[in-house]
Amino acid sequence: MNGAPDRRTPQQIERDIETARANLAVTLDEIVDRVKPANVAARAKDKVRAQFIDSDTGAPRTERIVPLAGGVAGLVLLVVLVKSRGRDKAAAKKAKAAGKR
Repeated sequence: MNGAPDRRTPQQIERDIETARANLAVTLDEIVDRVKPANVAARAKDKVRAQFIDSDTGAPRTERIVPLAGGVAGLVLLVVLVKSRGRDKAAAKKAKAAGKR
């Protein structure tokens, strides 16, 4: 370790090894628990919930929910408009093709 001779007895060394093994086992258990998919999902869910629910009162955080709802509504409207426009173009193309016959 530092160049000095180790003055521990074999029994002390064995105890130190057992202590290190026990610590390693606890650390491994903590790592396994941390990366377990169900636990990862639960932490993610809790994180999202904390963004939209006040942890002290349990009340919804409208200052965060309203902008999100507006953004979702805008996105849905955009998708509907784009799909509708695509159908209109397809129908016009079909009608034009039918007129050429």
